[in-house]
Amino acid sequence: MKFINLKSLKSLFLKNILEFIVIVLGITFSFYLDDTRKSEDLKTLSTDLKQNLLDEIYEIEEYMIEREEVFMGDGTLLVALNDKSVTYDSLYSLEKLPVMYGVALFNYRGFKPPVAFYNSLVNDGKIRYLESSLLKVELDKMHNTNYSYIDTNVGDETVAQRKVMDYFQTNYPELFIQSNDNNENKDYSISIKRAIDNDITLRAILYQKILAIQQKVVGFYRYKTSLEIIKNILIEDLNDKS
Repeated sequence: MKFINLKSLKSLFLKNILEFIVIVLGITFSFYLDDTRKSEDLKTLSTDLKQNLLDEIYEIEEYMIEREEVFMGDGTLLVALNDKSVTYDSLYSLEKLPVMYGVALFNYRGFKPPVAFYNSLVNDGKIRYLESSLLKVELDKMHNTNYSYIDTNVGDETVAQRKVMDYFQTNYPELFIQSNDNNENKDYSISIKRAIDNDITLRAILYQKILAIQQKVVGFYRYKTSLEIIKNILIEDLNDKS
C-alpha cells in the first residue's frame, strides 16, 4: 500500500491554485484592456462627432445671418406698405428699388439650413454616442420642433404670396410687371403704396402674408436660441476633452 505524500499533494494543490489565479487574472486583465480600448474608442468617436457637429453649427450660423436679414427686411417692408399712416417719403426712404418690393410681395423666403451631418447622425444611429442628454434634447428641439414651426409658416407664406401675386396680375398688372426693375424709382414706390392704401381686399390678403412672416420669424428665433444652447454645450464638452 502506497502512502500519499501530503507535502507533494499540498505543493501540487498550490501549483494548481496559482495556475488558476494566473489564468483568471489573465482573462480579467484581457477583458479590462478590451473594455478600456472600447471606452477610449467611444470617447474618440464621441469627440469626433461633436467636432463635426460643431462645424455644422457654425455653418448654420452663417446661413442664419443672411436669413435673418431678409426675413426682417421683408416683414418691415410689408408692414410699411400695409400701414396707411406710413407716408410715401418714409416708404421710399425704406426701400427705393422696385425689385425689392417685388421680392417681398410676390415671392417668399424659405428656410433650408445645412443639416446633412445631423441627418446622417440620426440615420446611422450614431447620435447615441453623444453622451449629453441635454444636447440630444436640444438637437431634437431645434431640428424638429423649431424647424417644423418655421417650415409650416413658410408654407402659409407661399399660400399668401400666391394670392398677392394673382391679385396684382389681375388688378394691377403694370405694377406687377414693373416689379422686376432694379433701378431706384420713387414713382413706383408711390404707385404701389397708393394701390394698397386704397384697396381693402389687397390689404387683407397682404395682412395674411405679414402674419405668416411674423410667425416664421418667431420660429426662427426659437431655432436660434436652440442653436446657441447647442453650440455652448459642444464647446464646453470639447474643451473639457482637450
